[in-house]
Amino acid sequence: MLWGVAAVALLTMLGSEAGFGDHLSKFYLLPWCLATGAVIVAPSLYFIYKGNFSPFHPLVFAAWSYFFPGFFIGGLLLASGLSQPYYLTFVQDEYYNLPLTFIYIMLGYAGLTLGFVIPYAKRIGTKISKWLPKWHMKTEKVAVPGLVLLALGLATTIIAFIQGILGFQKVQEIGTFDGIIFLLSLFWLEATFLLWLYIFRSKTVGIPQFVIIGILIGTSLTKSAFQGNRGSLVQLLIMITFAFVFSGRKLTTRHYIIGSVLVMFALVGGMIYGTTFRSVKQTQEQIGMEEYAGMVGTAFDKLADQDIGTTLVDGMGALAERLDSVSAVAVVVSNYEALAPYEEVWGINDNIYVDTVTFFVPRVIWPDKPVSIEPRKYADLYFNFSENSFTMTPMADLLRNFGPIGVPLGMILLGFLIRLIYAALVEDQDFSYWRSTLFYMLLTSISYEGTYGLILPLLVKIGLTAILGIIIVRLAYGVVSTIKPDFQPGRAA
Repeated sequence: MLWGVAAVALLTMLGSEAGFGDHLSKFYLLPWCLATGAVIVAPSLYFIYKGNFSPFHPLVFAAWSYFFPGFFIGGLLLASGLSQPYYLTFVQDEYYNLPLTFIYIMLGYAGLTLGFVIPYAKRIGTKISKWLPKWHMKTEKVAVPGLVLLALGLATTIIAFIQGILGFQKVQEIGTFDGIIFLLSLFWLEATFLLWLYIFRSKTVGIPQFVIIGILIGTSLTKSAFQGNRGSLVQLLIMITFAFVFSGRKLTTRHYIIGSVLVMFALVGGMIYGTTFRSVKQTQEQIGMEEYAGMVGTAFDKLADQDIGTTLVDGMGALAERLDSVSAVAVVVSNYEALAPYEEVWGINDNIYVDTVTFFVPRVIWPDKPVSIEPRKYADLYFNFSENSFTMTPMADLLRNFGPIGVPLGMILLGFLIRLIYAALVEDQDFSYWRSTLFYMLLTSISYEGTYGLILPLLVKIGLTAILGIIIVRLAYGVVSTIKPDFQPGRAA
């Protein structure tokens, strides 16, 4: 929360210096920004008042990880004139459609909150939790099973990069097994989180822990470099902090201060590297692994040769543009009715229905299964530029598919589902390695930047993949317990 407050204060001052009275500023949006911010922070303030605040409570996590920076801070950037993406010209009658966009955002988060607090969700989730297996695992025996899963994840991640499924590249034609390879590559993420839990649950720290920490940081940074993703470093910090909190440790003021600084460095650093890497590679064309690795090295060389001041300015500019999610949603709000007939021509209409009905059939069985809404077609139709992926958000997707009434109703349903998962896996329960890991995989699979239609399919697919990973860990755990019942890697060297 502290980094958010600091960022707001900084951006407000920058906005005042930039001048709210010039032709780029939209100061009439300030009341709408403030109202949206109030709706977003309300649940967090309530939890603080009740004394049970956690940054990884589902509602709080959604607020600080996306809604608050994307729509409140992003709204301030837009209002101050610091964010001026080219596609703002596609917004018809901005004095009407930009405030209307904030209204849909408020309806979306309020609906998410309302769905979460519906008591039936907790009751159903609590009943499900009683049916789930206990699967207790001793901390001193978790390391080896976690490393086994990590090795499997690394192997499938390498295959996914070679196949062009991961990284800043795009396969020309979706293969029959591409989806399965992508899902199996998530073993790396699952194992990494499990091993961070192990680190924080260990009573003492010795050579085994330091070795594992080195492996985790090394593989994470290497994957981030190859991914070319601007948000990889932030996602890594979130995962480590998530594991820290779910291991039973408490965040202090000192942790929040240090975390705020690290997040800002990760945001700017990720933006700088991601932008530089994409400028080196230029297109998402699939290339050989050796050539791809060479471009990673070229990106670092280019960063080393750049003037530090220029690099920081470019990074801050990219960050400002990236934080503003309001503008992209406003384009949809302004044009979805007029473009509805063209969506049908492009084959991106009714994507929520198509995704929900067809996702459970594997492409191995149904090779011609309809593809989910293609980012290129959506980008070309709404933003007249197909070489980039633009923010959709569940609210805009619901608006496209069902009109204004779909926004609150769809988000209420999503909030209900999230509360059910939360109650089934972690709420009012003792620590569990497998439940904490599964909850992390499910919660972070929900993208508030992507389409609503893919939320349920991804929850099911990633959930089943995570359960398979947990089963692998359990089998390896059983072997370790049988062969070396006294093995205790948690002891200090």
